Amino acid sequence: MGGRLCCHTMTACAVLGVYERVHAQVGGCFVPEGPQHGELGNCPQALSSGSSCLPGCEEGYVLDGPVSCDAGQLRMPSCVPSGCNVSEALEFLDVEMGDCPEILESGATCELQCPDEQELSDNVTCYLGNLSDFVCIPPGGWPCPAGHQVSTDSPATCVPCPLSTYKSGQGPWPCARCPPGSQTNETGRTSAEACMCHDTYYELRDASNKLLSCLPCPNNSGVVGFHRHRHEDCRCWQGFVREPASEDERLQYCRPAEPCNVSDLLSNLTGPEAYKLKMGSCETTANSSLLPDGLTCSLACNAGFGAQLGSDIFRAVDLTLACEDGTLVRMPPEGYLWLGTSGPSPVLSHDVLFVWVVTTDSCCCRRDLLAHRRSMSCDVSQHSTACAFALSFVMVLPSALALDIR
Repeated sequence: MGGRLCCHTMTACAVLGVYERVHAQVGGCFVPEGPQHGELGNCPQALSSGSSCLPGCEEGYVLDGPVSCDAGQLRMPSCVPSGCNVSEALEFLDVEMGDCPEILESGATCELQCPDEQELSDNVTCYLGNLSDFVCIPPGGWPCPAGHQVSTDSPATCVPCPLSTYKSGQGPWPCARCPPGSQTNETGRTSAEACMCHDTYYELRDASNKLLSCLPCPNNSGVVGFHRHRHEDCRCWQGFVREPASEDERLQYCRPAEPCNVSDLLSNLTGPEAYKLKMGSCETTANSSLLPDGLTCSLACNAGFGAQLGSDIFRAVDLTLACEDGTLVRMPPEGYLWLGTSGPSPVLSHDVLFVWVVTTDSCCCRRDLLAHRRSMSCDVSQHSTACAFALSFVMVLPSALALDIR
């Protein structure tokens, strides 16, 4: 029987895995699909001999003929790129055909003719039935409005002036740049008044407020806010100090602020002993015994202890250190610093323990006191009045309290 089975009725025949659809009449054609860039449209897949049909094409393509079947031979047309009807496109425009044909093929280019010395923005091109945009530009350029200029991508399009530029009137000219060191805060600005100097410059403007130039502030300084019209408006940035220091003198430059050396102070006041202060937040802030300018830190007592002055043991002592350009503007007051157990009442009792350290050179007084504590004697004549007060105060403490300070 061979390898092909022919059917005289419309059906699907299968031999050796091959499927084929045939027409009831011998000599008909099978139409599997539409043309490239097209579809079957109103065409049946089984087309009888001598008949034809019209498939469809994608947008931008046109059919160059029908689908036809002749004694089993199928003719499939093509969908070809659509040309452009130039004369139809110019029907209502004051533009001449120039060297363009009436129908411009897809992918082809030609040049139109503008009237009255006007210049064509670009040659026109046809692509899948669509002509490219074009415009006739008046002599001198396209008159874009204030705050706009002609686009570099399309001579017929006006775009807003970029940042740091402005344009005050209508015309073909481009946007003007702001003076060096200045910029605008948004696009499309229409006046030089919109130009503002960067924060490291102060402004020089004319009587109409037009920015003429930006003058630099001294090193490490700048202006803040809207008052930026004079050299006097320049201020040192945080962490820098003006030179000269007087505000009445013209600012020359801003130098880095100096840290405070707190090494001696910390070695005197702090330590592992129970009666000494602890580093507190100064442990991390006063790195390498230097407290940076503008920063503060606080020393601390052991848990359950507070600090009082020997001259006023009932008033808490501020243990904060604050630095301004190499000078400690805040620190524990000089004198005899007592560490005592804190409580709700300032009244002395046998439950209150006072131990003292000093911020000056009177540690020797404390050693003398401890050396003679059992006899309750100390040569206070060798020490200051404050030290004598401290010793006399300890001497009148109850014996049980005196034993606690060992």
